[in-house]
Amino acid sequence: MSWSELLPELLAVIARKLVEPGDYVRFRFVCSSWRSATNSLCIPPFVKIPWLILPSDPSSSFRNLYSYSEDRFYGFQLPDCAHGSNIIHGSTSGWLLVSRGDWNLYLINPFSPNSFTSENRLGSICASNVRYRSWDLSPSIIVTTSYKDYKDPKFKNITYYDGYFYVVWEKERHILICNDRLHMVALIYPPSEVRDKIFTADLAVSPDELFFLVRLQGCNLPYSHIFWMDRHEVATGKEWTEVTGIGYRAIFVDYLHCFLVEAGEATGLTKNCIYSVISKPSSDNPTMKSFYIQQFNFDDKSCQIVERKLSQYEIDDSTCTSEPSWFMPCLESKNTRRENDLVPRWGVTTFYDGRMDLSDNA
Repeated sequence: MSWSELLPELLAVIARKLVEPGDYVRFRFVCSSWRSATNSLCIPPFVKIPWLILPSDPSSSFRNLYSYSEDRFYGFQLPDCAHGSNIIHGSTSGWLLVSRGDWNLYLINPFSPNSFTSENRLGSICASNVRYRSWDLSPSIIVTTSYKDYKDPKFKNITYYDGYFYVVWEKERHILICNDRLHMVALIYPPSEVRDKIFTADLAVSPDELFFLVRLQGCNLPYSHIFWMDRHEVATGKEWTEVTGIGYRAIFVDYLHCFLVEAGEATGLTKNCIYSVISKPSSDNPTMKSFYIQQFNFDDKSCQIVERKLSQYEIDDSTCTSEPSWFMPCLESKNTRRENDLVPRWGVTTFYDGRMDLSDNA
Protein backbone atom coordinates (compact mmCIF):
# COMPACT_ATOMS: atom_id res chain seq x y z
CA MET A 1 0.00 0.00 0.00
CA SER A 2 1.31 3.44 -0.92
CA TRP A 3 1.53 6.18 1.72
CA SER A 4 -1.03 8.12 -0.34
CA GLU A 5 -3.52 5.24 0.08
CA LEU A 6 -3.56 5.17 3.89
CA LEU A 7 -7.06 4.96 5.35
CA PRO A 8 -8.56 8.33 6.39
CA GLU A 9 -9.20 6.93 9.88
CA LEU A 10 -5.49 6.13 10.29
CA LEU A 11 -4.47 9.54 8.95
CA ALA A 12 -6.80 11.20 11.45
CA VAL A 13 -5.12 9.31 14.31
CA ILE A 14 -1.71 10.48 13.11
CA ALA A 15 -2.85 14.09 12.70
CA ARG A 16 -4.22 14.20 16.25
CA LYS A 17 -0.79 13.26 17.62
CA LEU A 18 0.95 16.24 16.02
CA VAL A 19 2.01 18.85 18.58
CA GLU A 20 3.43 21.65 16.42
CA PRO A 21 1.44 23.86 14.02
CA GLY A 22 4.26 23.54 11.48
CA ASP A 23 4.00 19.75 11.55
CA TYR A 24 0.27 19.97 10.94
CA VAL A 25 0.77 22.26 7.94
CA ARG A 26 3.41 19.91 6.47
CA PHE A 27 1.04 16.96 7.06
CA ARG A 28 -1.67 18.66 4.98
CA PHE A 29 0.77 19.43 2.16
CA VAL A 30 1.80 15.80 1.60
CA CYS A 31 -1.02 15.10 -0.86
CA SER A 32 -4.73 15.69 -1.44
CA SER A 33 -5.81 12.53 0.41
CA TRP A 34 -3.87 13.53 3.54
CA ARG A 35 -5.32 17.03 3.34
CA SER A 36 -8.89 15.82 2.89
CA ALA A 37 -8.50 13.49 5.89
CA THR A 38 -8.19 16.56 8.14
CA ASN A 39 -11.06 18.59 6.67
CA SER A 40 -13.63 17.25 9.13
CA LEU A 41 -11.11 16.67 11.92
CA CYS A 42 -11.61 18.39 15.26
CA ILE A 43 -8.09 19.66 15.77
CA PRO A 44 -6.73 19.26 19.33
CA PRO A 45 -5.12 22.32 20.91
CA PHE A 46 -1.46 22.70 20.05
CA VAL A 47 1.21 23.74 22.48
CA LYS A 48 0.46 27.45 22.72
CA ILE A 49 3.65 29.35 21.95
CA PRO A 50 3.55 32.49 19.79
CA TRP A 51 5.21 32.67 16.40
CA LEU A 52 7.02 35.75 15.12
CA ILE A 53 6.21 37.66 11.95
CA LEU A 54 9.51 39.14 10.82
CA PRO A 55 10.21 42.40 8.97
CA SER A 56 10.72 41.74 5.27
CA ASP A 57 11.47 43.67 2.11
CA PRO A 58 8.19 45.58 1.51
CA SER A 59 8.60 45.24 -2.26
CA SER A 60 8.43 41.46 -1.98
CA SER A 61 5.22 39.43 -1.72
CA PHE A 62 7.08 36.84 0.37
CA ARG A 63 6.98 37.11 4.17
CA ASN A 64 9.02 35.31 6.84
CA LEU A 65 7.84 33.66 10.04
CA TYR A 66 9.81 32.24 12.95
CA SER A 67 8.68 29.44 15.28
CA TYR A 68 10.30 29.70 18.71
CA SER A 69 9.35 26.18 19.76
CA GLU A 70 10.92 24.64 16.62
CA ASP A 71 13.68 27.27 16.27
CA ARG A 72 12.86 27.31 12.60
CA PHE A 73 12.02 29.80 9.84
CA TYR A 74 8.98 29.55 7.61
CA GLY A 75 7.80 31.62 4.66
CA PHE A 76 4.45 32.34 3.09
CA GLN A 77 3.22 34.17 0.03
CA LEU A 78 0.91 37.13 0.46
CA PRO A 79 -2.35 36.76 -1.48
CA ASP A 80 -2.67 38.87 -4.63
CA CYS A 81 -5.03 41.32 -2.94
CA ALA A 82 -2.37 42.14 -0.32
CA HIS A 83 0.66 42.55 -2.61
CA GLY A 84 2.48 45.77 -1.86
CA SER A 85 1.64 45.56 1.84
CA ASN A 86 4.53 46.88 3.86
CA ILE A 87 3.46 46.49 7.49
CA ILE A 88 2.09 43.35 9.15
CA HIS A 89 0.96 43.05 12.76
CA GLY A 90 0.19 39.89 14.74
CA SER A 91 -2.63 39.19 17.19
CA THR A 92 -3.84 36.73 19.81
CA SER A 93 -6.36 35.18 17.42
CA GLY A 94 -4.00 33.81 14.77
CA TRP A 95 -4.78 36.46 12.18
CA LEU A 96 -2.35 39.02 10.79
CA LEU A 97 -3.44 42.59 10.12
CA VAL A 98 -1.83 43.82 6.90
CA SER A 99 -1.61 47.53 6.06
CA ARG A 100 -1.33 48.62 2.46
CA GLY A 101 -0.42 51.96 0.94
CA ASP A 102 -4.01 52.43 -0.25
CA TRP A 103 -5.07 52.38 3.41
CA ASN A 104 -7.07 49.18 3.11
CA LEU A 105 -6.63 46.66 5.89
CA TYR A 106 -6.40 42.94 5.14
CA LEU A 107 -6.88 39.99 7.46
CA ILE A 108 -4.61 37.06 6.60
CA ASN A 109 -4.14 33.71 8.28
CA PRO A 110 -0.69 32.47 7.15
CA PHE A 111 -1.86 28.88 7.64
CA SER A 112 -4.78 29.37 5.25
CA PRO A 113 -4.80 30.11 1.51
CA ASN A 114 -7.71 32.51 1.96
CA SER A 115 -7.41 36.23 2.65
CA PHE A 116 -10.07 38.70 3.62
CA THR A 117 -10.26 42.43 3.21
CA SER A 118 -12.02 45.05 5.25
CA GLU A 119 -13.56 47.58 2.87
CA ASN A 120 -13.20 50.34 5.47
CA ARG A 121 -10.87 53.10 4.30
CA LEU A 122 -9.27 54.76 7.29
CA GLY A 123 -8.66 58.52 7.26
CA SER A 124 -5.18 59.87 6.72
CA ILE A 125 -4.69 60.63 10.42
CA CYS A 126 -5.16 56.93 11.10
CA ALA A 127 -3.27 55.40 8.21
CA SER A 128 -0.70 57.80 6.79
CA ASN A 129 2.82 56.60 7.62
CA VAL A 130 1.49 54.45 10.45
CA ARG A 131 4.13 51.98 11.59
CA TYR A 132 2.70 50.59 14.83
CA ARG A 133 -0.65 49.01 15.50
CA SER A 134 -1.89 47.05 18.45
CA TRP A 135 -5.10 45.30 17.56
CA ASP A 136 -7.43 42.39 18.07
CA LEU A 137 -10.81 41.30 16.78
CA SER A 138 -14.11 39.96 18.02
CA PRO A 139 -16.68 38.20 15.81
CA SER A 140 -18.12 41.61 14.93
CA ILE A 141 -15.42 44.27 15.02
CA ILE A 142 -11.70 44.98 14.62
CA VAL A 143 -10.19 47.31 17.21
CA THR A 144 -6.82 48.83 16.40
CA THR A 145 -4.50 51.60 17.49
CA SER A 146 -2.83 53.91 15.02
CA TYR A 147 0.34 55.97 15.53
CA LYS A 148 3.86 56.43 14.22
CA ASP A 149 6.13 56.18 17.28
CA TYR A 150 6.09 53.07 19.47
CA LYS A 151 7.59 55.13 22.32
CA ASP A 152 4.50 57.32 22.51
CA PRO A 153 1.42 55.11 22.19
CA LYS A 154 -1.99 56.39 23.20
CA PHE A 155 -3.49 52.91 23.51
CA LYS A 156 -1.71 49.54 23.56
CA ASN A 157 -2.04 45.84 24.43
CA ILE A 158 -5.48 45.44 22.90
CA THR A 159 -6.67 41.94 23.82
CA TYR A 160 -10.06 40.40 23.08
CA TYR A 161 -11.02 37.74 25.58
CA ASP A 162 -14.31 36.13 26.60
CA GLY A 163 -16.50 38.84 25.05
CA TYR A 164 -14.48 41.89 26.10
CA PHE A 165 -11.66 44.08 24.82
CA TYR A 166 -8.95 44.92 27.36
CA VAL A 167 -7.05 48.06 26.38
CA VAL A 168 -4.20 49.86 28.13
CA TRP A 169 -4.84 53.61 27.94
CA GLU A 170 -1.22 54.72 28.07
CA LYS A 171 -1.94 58.44 28.44
CA GLU A 172 -3.90 58.02 31.67
CA ARG A 173 -2.37 54.62 32.53
CA HIS A 174 -5.81 53.12 33.01
CA ILE A 175 -7.20 49.88 31.63
CA LEU A 176 -10.40 50.14 29.61
CA ILE A 177 -12.68 47.12 29.42
CA CYS A 178 -15.23 47.33 26.61
CA ASN A 179 -17.75 45.01 25.02
CA ASP A 180 -17.62 44.34 21.29
CA ARG A 181 -19.72 47.45 20.62
CA LEU A 182 -17.02 49.46 22.34
CA HIS A 183 -19.26 50.39 25.27
CA MET A 184 -17.01 50.69 28.31
CA VAL A 185 -18.12 48.33 31.06
CA ALA A 186 -15.24 48.84 33.52
CA LEU A 187 -12.25 51.08 34.19
CA ILE A 188 -9.26 49.81 36.17
CA TYR A 189 -7.02 52.41 37.79
CA PRO A 190 -3.23 51.99 38.08
CA PRO A 191 -1.87 50.27 41.19
CA SER A 192 -1.65 52.64 44.16
CA GLU A 193 2.07 51.84 44.59
CA VAL A 194 2.94 53.52 41.27
CA ARG A 195 -0.05 55.77 40.65
CA ASP A 196 1.89 58.99 41.30
CA LYS A 197 5.01 57.90 39.41
CA ILE A 198 5.98 58.01 35.74
CA PHE A 199 5.93 54.60 34.17
CA THR A 200 5.08 52.55 31.10
CA ALA A 201 3.02 49.37 31.36
CA ASP A 202 1.86 46.25 29.54
CA LEU A 203 -1.14 44.04 30.23
CA ALA A 204 -1.34 40.24 29.97
CA VAL A 205 -4.80 38.63 30.02
CA SER A 206 -5.51 35.01 30.96
CA PRO A 207 -8.74 33.06 31.67
CA ASP A 208 -8.67 33.91 35.38
CA GLU A 209 -6.03 36.58 35.85
CA LEU A 210 -4.71 39.95 34.76
CA PHE A 211 -1.02 40.84 35.02
CA PHE A 212 0.04 44.49 34.88
CA LEU A 213 3.73 44.81 34.03
CA VAL A 214 5.26 48.14 35.04
CA ARG A 215 8.55 49.80 34.15
CA LEU A 216 9.29 52.93 36.18
CA GLN A 217 11.03 55.83 34.49
CA GLY A 218 14.81 55.50 34.91
CA CYS A 219 14.72 51.73 35.48
CA ASN A 220 17.31 49.81 33.46
CA LEU A 221 15.33 46.56 33.57
CA PRO A 222 12.53 45.61 31.16
CA TYR A 223 10.09 45.72 34.12
CA SER A 224 10.41 46.86 37.73
CA HIS A 225 7.05 45.74 39.18
CA ILE A 226 4.36 43.21 38.41
CA PHE A 227 0.79 43.39 39.71
CA TRP A 228 -1.96 40.77 39.73
CA MET A 229 -5.75 40.84 39.75
CA ASP A 230 -8.46 38.18 39.57
CA ARG A 231 -10.12 38.79 36.20
CA HIS A 232 -13.52 37.79 37.60
CA GLU A 233 -13.35 40.46 40.34
CA VAL A 234 -12.73 43.45 38.09
CA ALA A 235 -16.27 44.77 38.57
CA THR A 236 -15.88 44.80 42.37
CA GLY A 237 -13.30 47.59 42.27
CA LYS A 238 -10.66 45.43 43.89
CA GLU A 239 -7.12 46.87 44.00
CA TRP A 240 -4.09 45.38 42.29
CA THR A 241 -1.84 43.09 44.34
CA GLU A 242 1.93 43.32 43.80
CA VAL A 243 3.51 39.90 43.23
CA THR A 244 7.05 38.67 42.68
CA GLY A 245 6.36 36.86 39.44
CA ILE A 246 3.96 35.03 37.16
CA GLY A 247 4.48 31.50 38.48
CA TYR A 248 4.81 28.61 36.06
CA ARG A 249 4.07 30.83 33.08
CA ALA A 250 6.01 32.90 30.58
CA ILE A 251 5.03 36.09 28.79
CA PHE A 252 5.94 36.96 25.20
CA VAL A 253 6.06 40.72 24.65
CA ASP A 254 6.58 42.91 21.62
CA TYR A 255 6.12 46.65 21.21
CA LEU A 256 2.33 46.36 21.63
CA HIS A 257 1.33 42.82 22.66
CA CYS A 258 1.48 40.44 25.62
CA PHE A 259 0.96 36.68 25.34
CA LEU A 260 0.73 34.66 28.57
CA VAL A 261 1.61 30.96 28.05
CA GLU A 262 2.41 27.92 30.14
CA ALA A 263 6.10 27.24 30.85
CA GLY A 264 7.89 24.00 31.65
CA GLU A 265 9.16 20.88 29.92
CA ALA A 266 6.23 20.64 27.47
CA THR A 267 6.94 24.08 26.01
CA GLY A 268 10.68 24.38 26.62
CA LEU A 269 10.15 27.77 28.26
CA THR A 270 11.63 28.93 31.54
CA LYS A 271 9.01 29.74 34.17
CA ASN A 272 8.55 33.25 35.53
CA CYS A 273 10.24 34.82 32.50
CA ILE A 274 9.45 37.40 29.86
CA TYR A 275 10.56 36.82 26.27
CA SER A 276 11.00 39.74 23.89
CA VAL A 277 12.81 40.54 20.63
CA ILE A 278 15.65 43.04 20.44
CA SER A 279 17.63 44.20 17.42
CA LYS A 280 21.31 45.05 16.98
CA PRO A 281 23.39 46.30 14.04
CA SER A 282 25.13 43.49 12.20
CA SER A 283 28.80 43.13 13.11
CA ASP A 284 29.69 42.61 9.43
CA ASN A 285 27.54 45.34 7.90
CA PRO A 286 26.26 48.27 10.00
CA THR A 287 23.44 48.96 7.52
CA MET A 288 21.98 45.54 8.34
CA LYS A 289 20.37 44.59 11.62
CA SER A 290 19.86 41.25 13.32
CA PHE A 291 17.24 40.09 15.83
CA TYR A 292 17.64 38.24 19.12
CA ILE A 293 15.39 36.71 21.77
CA GLN A 294 15.91 38.32 25.17
CA GLN A 295 14.81 36.52 28.34
CA PHE A 296 14.10 38.51 31.51
CA ASN A 297 13.85 36.37 34.66
CA PHE A 298 11.74 37.73 37.51
CA ASP A 299 13.45 35.41 40.00
CA ASP A 300 16.84 37.11 39.88
CA LYS A 301 16.04 40.17 37.70
CA SER A 302 18.54 39.00 35.08
CA CYS A 303 18.50 39.51 31.30
CA GLN A 304 20.15 37.17 28.84
CA ILE A 305 20.12 36.44 25.13
CA VAL A 306 18.61 33.05 24.28
CA GLU A 307 20.74 31.22 21.71
CA ARG A 308 18.42 30.79 18.73
CA LYS A 309 18.64 30.71 14.95
CA LEU A 310 16.70 33.96 14.91
CA SER A 311 20.04 35.76 15.25
CA GLN A 312 20.87 34.56 11.71
CA TYR A 313 18.07 36.66 10.26
CA GLU A 314 19.21 40.03 8.92
CA ILE A 315 17.44 42.83 7.09
CA ASP A 316 18.54 46.11 5.56
CA ASP A 317 17.65 48.72 8.15
CA SER A 318 16.96 51.35 5.48
CA THR A 319 14.13 49.27 3.97
CA CYS A 320 12.71 47.96 7.25
CA THR A 321 9.24 49.46 7.74
CA SER A 322 8.03 47.40 10.70
CA GLU A 323 9.16 45.59 13.83
CA PRO A 324 8.94 41.86 14.70
CA SER A 325 5.47 41.02 15.97
CA TRP A 326 4.25 37.95 17.88
CA PHE A 327 1.07 36.15 16.91
CA MET A 328 -0.64 33.01 18.17
CA PRO A 329 -1.08 30.37 15.41
CA CYS A 330 -4.66 29.29 14.71
CA LEU A 331 -5.32 26.08 12.78
CA GLU A 332 -8.98 25.45 13.46
CA SER A 333 -10.66 23.61 10.61
CA LYS A 334 -13.40 25.11 8.47
CA ASN A 335 -15.93 22.64 9.81
CA THR A 336 -15.36 23.53 13.45
CA ARG A 337 -15.04 27.28 12.87
CA ARG A 338 -15.89 28.75 9.49
CA GLU A 339 -13.32 31.29 8.42
CA ASN A 340 -15.98 33.66 7.06
CA ASP A 341 -17.48 33.89 10.54
CA LEU A 342 -14.24 35.43 11.78
CA VAL A 343 -14.34 38.35 9.39
CA PRO A 344 -15.81 41.44 11.07
CA ARG A 345 -18.68 42.87 9.06
CA TRP A 346 -19.54 45.79 11.31
CA GLY A 347 -16.55 48.06 10.92
CA VAL A 348 -13.12 49.09 12.14
CA THR A 349 -12.59 51.08 15.31
CA THR A 350 -9.33 52.98 15.54
CA PHE A 351 -7.95 54.48 18.74
CA TYR A 352 -5.79 57.53 18.10
CA ASP A 353 -4.87 60.78 19.82
CA GLY A 354 -6.92 59.85 22.86
CA ARG A 355 -10.12 59.40 20.85
CA MET A 356 -12.00 56.62 19.15
CA ASP A 357 -12.75 56.88 15.43
CA LEU A 358 -15.76 54.66 14.73
CA SER A 359 -16.37 53.55 11.15
CA ASP A 360 -19.69 51.74 10.83
CA ASN A 361 -19.84 50.60 7.23
CA ALA A 362 -22.25 47.72 7.57
